[in-house]
Amino acid sequence: MRNVSLVFLFVFISCSITLAQQKTVFKEDFEGYDNDWRLVNNKEFKVKQEEGKLAFSKANLNKVMNGCLWYKKTINNFYTDKNFIISFDANSISSEFNRAFDVQWGKLQEFDGVRKTSIYQLEFSMNKVRLAQLDRPKNWLYFKWSDELMDDSLSPFQLERGKFSKFEIIQENDLLLVKVNQKLVYKMPLKVLSGSEIGFQHCLKGEWELDNLIIKQ
Repeated sequence: MRNVSLVFLFVFISCSITLAQQKTVFKEDFEGYDNDWRLVNNKEFKVKQEEGKLAFSKANLNKVMNGCLWYKKTINNFYTDKNFIISFDANSISSEFNRAFDVQWGKLQEFDGVRKTSIYQLEFSMNKVRLAQLDRPKNWLYFKWSDELMDDSLSPFQLERGKFSKFEIIQENDLLLVKVNQKLVYKMPLKVLSGSEIGFQHCLKGEWELDNLIIKQ
C-alpha cells in the first residue's frame, strides 16, 4: 500500500509540474462581448450574458418537457487530445434532483446531415460528480460517481445554492482530475478524445451561472 501511495504521489507531483508550464489559450470574464457567446431566448431555455456572467436556465420540469439544451463553443488553439486545464467559477441557483450542471469537451457537431458527437461530460451534483462519455452512434457510457470511489486521496464536497465555487477540470495524459474549491474530488483514467470544443448540457428545470472561464494548454 505504501508503494502504491508513493507512486501516486510521484505521478501527482509530475502532473503538477507539467500543468504549471501550460499557457492560457482562452480567457473569459463575461464583462465584454468579444467572444460572441450564443444567446438563447425561447419558451423553454434561456442563455444570457449580463452582469459579468453567462446564465443558463430551463423553465419546465424534465417530466413535463423532456428536452435538453446542448450548448457548445469552439475554442481556437484548444485541442482536447492534449493535456489541459479548464477552470471556472459556477453558481447553481436551483435545479431538480440535487443536480448542478454538466460540462463537456471534445467534438460536438450539431446537425450537418448526420450528427457526429464524441465527447466527455462531467455531471456535477451538489455533493458528487461523475464522468460520462458519448460517442455517437453508440449510447452514453457512465462511470462511477465520486462518492462510489474507494480512494483516500479524494475529498468530499458540498456546494451551496446561490454561491459561486471554483472548479478545475484537469486532463493529464490518460488521467482526469477534478478539483472543487482547490480540493481533489474526482479521479478517473480515460482515453483522450480529439476536438476543440467545450459545451454545457442543460436538461433539468433550474438556473446556474458561469464566470471566469480559463483554458490552459
